[in-house]
Amino acid sequence: MTLLIFFVYYGKIKMHEPKCHEEHLIPYSMVQPIQVMTKRPVIFSPSLLSRGLIERLLQPAESGLDFNTCQPELIQATERNDKSVFLLDASTPEQALGISLQSIQDVISQDKHCLLELGLSSVEGLLRQGVYPIVINIRPKNKKHKKLKKLLTGRGEDGVMEEVCQADEQKLETLPLLYHTLEPSTWSCTEDLLLAIRNVIHSQQKALLWVELERLQ
Repeated sequence: MTLLIFFVYYGKIKMHEPKCHEEHLIPYSMVQPIQVMTKRPVIFSPSLLSRGLIERLLQPAESGLDFNTCQPELIQATERNDKSVFLLDASTPEQALGISLQSIQDVISQDKHCLLELGLSSVEGLLRQGVYPIVINIRPKNKKHKKLKKLLTGRGEDGVMEEVCQADEQKLETLPLLYHTLEPSTWSCTEDLLLAIRNVIHSQQKALLWVELERLQ
């Protein structure tokens, strides 16, 4: 059920420059509260961690009761502009991998959270389709990302990881919905991180969602 109440808040965009750091305020953004009754899919930031996190979260037998995933599929050139198809950040013109809206909805219909390998660039498109993802931002403990290397599944080096983290920080501040950040102080090992993620998913599912609907019109 959607509540007909509006709330005004200030947001920040963090601009990352090679030798400086600036913050700019967005004057006003109108957001609307939405109570999502179905299980919300989950998007992780940085997206390089998604595959490793999904594999770990699905490992325990009991996780199958709450979580499932959609395997990325090869998307034909004629389908790449389809608004019901969401491309992975790692896609290339030669090999575009993506996930269809129908696949996500199939998992939702199972009353499970769909753990997605999609990046932040897919969030707005999902919202336009009436799908409200939980966005979880994981801040690394240090620039060497040692604690997260187990989750990279051979897909990224330190330099690439640093670039992705910086790019995602900027994208996060422009999302039309609120997201949750897991600070480095909240976890000390992979097991702690997975537990923290599960707790965030369950708490965010119960929480009221605030969405900047004007951006989606």
